[in-house]
Amino acid sequence: MAQNSYNEAQSPETSEPTESRPVGGTEFSWCKAVPIGTGVTVLSLLLSKTPEITILKTALHNLQNSHPILRSKLHLDPSTNTFHFLIPASPNVQVQHFDLASTASIVQAHSNGHDDPFHTLLEDQMNHDTWRDHEPRDLDVLYASVFTLSHDRFAVFLRLHTAACDRASAVALLMELLRLFSGDGTGNIGEKKVSSAIEDLIPEGKMHKPFWARGLDVLGYSLNAFRFSNLNFVDAASLRRSRIVRLQLNVEETKNLLAVSYRLNLLSFLFVAFVVV
Repeated sequence: MAQNSYNEAQSPETSEPTESRPVGGTEFSWCKAVPIGTGVTVLSLLLSKTPEITILKTALHNLQNSHPILRSKLHLDPSTNTFHFLIPASPNVQVQHFDLASTASIVQAHSNGHDDPFHTLLEDQMNHDTWRDHEPRDLDVLYASVFTLSHDRFAVFLRLHTAACDRASAVALLMELLRLFSGDGTGNIGEKKVSSAIEDLIPEGKMHKPFWARGLDVLGYSLNAFRFSNLNFVDAASLRRSRIVRLQLNVEETKNLLAVSYRLNLLSFLFVAFVVV
């Protein structure tokens, strides 16, 4: 994962009472995956007007009240190699704002000169290695940034540790943020308790597979591995970056896509982004 050319705004340490819970099995897997290049969830908004930082911050604080896990800090105990969520009593996210000159400098450092600046920033956010090293402090699970691309283009990015918000949850979170951000940042969300680990939400007896079913799964994993046995990996030790693949549709292509979707009575759409590398 690549190094960024700027430092992130870390939420201040607090002396408030802090709730704590250990990460679950799935969350622990994400904690171990982040240092090797995955486990980062990025939400992005491209705006044509200057976002009101105060309203954005208020909206994020409301989301942190509604979903307390989003205001947590990830703590690593090196003696036991275990992770805990430390949840302060009040929201604490900081919104980092970059003016036109600062944004241009970041884009220039990470662009090949052909990509759209918004896409360059998106890839940069995905490759930021905030959670690679947990020492000497605990790290936030949510970071917010606003970039000024031009006088009529502004990018808002939320970057989350996937242990706290996975890809499926991120879709719902984005909808909540848009609803709050379109107003004054406040809403009737309410404050909720810290959620349990996903393993603790599964009814007893439903989580364990029968012996033979588990055996078939293991056999299937082994057989599937043969599909990749002919892939050659060259220079696998060098620095890697995540890249976004994108496809842009013109007006006519978009109309055709919508017409087919309506004809087939599709209730949802899956939009995949492609980029020519």
